[in-house]
Amino acid sequence: MKKRAFGVLCALCITVTSFSQEAVAVEPQNQMAENLSSDLKPLPPVIVGLQEQPTESQRSNTTMKKAVELENTKLYDDVFTSEKRKRYYKLSVKNVSFFVFGIHSEKGAKVRLLNEKGRKLSAWKVGANNRFTYWSDLNGAESIIFSDDGHPNGEVETLETGTYYLEISVDSNEFSNGITSVRFHAMGKILPLDPEVKLSKTSAVYTGKKIKRPSVQLKWEIKPSCDPKYLDPYNKVYDMRTGKRVKSVKEIGRYIITTKYFEPNYYGDGWGIFTVTPQKGVIKNVKSKKKGQVQVTAKNNTAAGRYQIQISTDRSFEKDVKEINTRNTRQAVKKLKSKQTYYVRLRYYKNVSKKYIHGQSEPEPIYGAWSKTKTVICK
Repeated sequence: MKKRAFGVLCALCITVTSFSQEAVAVEPQNQMAENLSSDLKPLPPVIVGLQEQPTESQRSNTTMKKAVELENTKLYDDVFTSEKRKRYYKLSVKNVSFFVFGIHSEKGAKVRLLNEKGRKLSAWKVGANNRFTYWSDLNGAESIIFSDDGHPNGEVETLETGTYYLEISVDSNEFSNGITSVRFHAMGKILPLDPEVKLSKTSAVYTGKKIKRPSVQLKWEIKPSCDPKYLDPYNKVYDMRTGKRVKSVKEIGRYIITTKYFEPNYYGDGWGIFTVTPQKGVIKNVKSKKKGQVQVTAKNNTAAGRYQIQISTDRSFEKDVKEINTRNTRQAVKKLKSKQTYYVRLRYYKNVSKKYIHGQSEPEPIYGAWSKTKTVICK
């Protein structure tokens, strides 16, 4: 499918928010706003003195655990102080989606996109006097607006299914010259990509050879205007680590299956995710030659390069589990109980990062299946 210009969502009641040094006001800033019908009510002004103290509700999202669940196109109002310089929002993404997020403030800040474990995925800076454009319809619903060339007036990322957190932080040097609090307005929107791409299978085990690309099934939210057989095929593969197109699926990693028009910063065609995992773990032997120690030797796996060992007194590995991540095929596990029976298993893994619009994520492991469990009595 050729690129689709998303266009402006609505030409009615465009409102740009701007901030002054002493107060914050939301008011119309363009000719369209000046020509609004008397039946259309612009967003009411929000006047906030910088010395105003934050309320209890504004303090509530200062940790990931207390993060506010972000609602589409809801305008949030947060007050930051030198003691409470961070705010968190939680995102629940059900399908591969295009995420837009904007902030108004006269002060600078930093936004970090985190996964559910708090690991950084991407980050971007918010400049002083930063602004985004939004509109309000007849029912008072607000939305981030798109420009004529199809680009949103906010920072964007394309997110796969999962739970995410946004961390907004104000640098300590912004609290100077008598400024004790800084107010931010924030708004986000999650837009599922259309069509939803369903793959015949979502993963395969590494073999060292080319892996057959899975077949694709498309589920349309809005039916295309032409016969689907004339649309561009969903048969192109992109490496998620680099964001670049590859000829085939082979190496351990994660891949995007979509059309030749894929761009991570464009609200266009949907895509599916295919993962190549390491082989099933293999333990060569488990021995206990020293008191309180067990030595585990794994079969070498150069494709993955890393080994995760679990040793436990519980055959099901649900309690009393000691875990070691290593690059060594031979690893000693210490500080164990003498004369105790232990169960040991192992799996291969590889750390792989992902290319985001705002930088490279921290590497995360892709695991293979667990090996057969071995039993050993510790000396």
